[in-house]
Amino acid sequence: MMQLLQAMFSTIADTWHGSKWGARSPIKAQDEKRISGATSVNGNDNDPYAGDIDKLQNALFNGHPLENGTCIEITLQDLLQIIPRKRRRIDAYRGLVSRLNKMGVTLTINSQKTKRNDSEFEKR
Repeated sequence: MMQLLQAMFSTIADTWHGSKWGARSPIKAQDEKRISGATSVNGNDNDPYAGDIDKLQNALFNGHPLENGTCIEITLQDLLQIIPRKRRRIDAYRGLVSRLNKMGVTLTINSQKTKRNDSEFEKR
């Protein structure tokens, strides 16, 4: 019984201290390739919204770049499927909306809680 416990703990201790053959180096190299292979919008590597803009282009425009003057009106539920956020509110996309405005693209997000002026005129 004691030998069994020693054998179990010795294998656990070996895996706990890490591998001796450097098995993590190929994984690290693959991660570096994936990070360096990511493309950004307009060649700006410091743009945190480049990935979000790419996802939006792929989902709505089949990968074609967004043009100046484009207006996008989308529901919050649809946008959350394309570009998920932890905070499931319109204000989670403020930075993206601002970045798109600088590109000349208008992004309008509608939610069930958004008050629309059009519906007020229909009631009168």
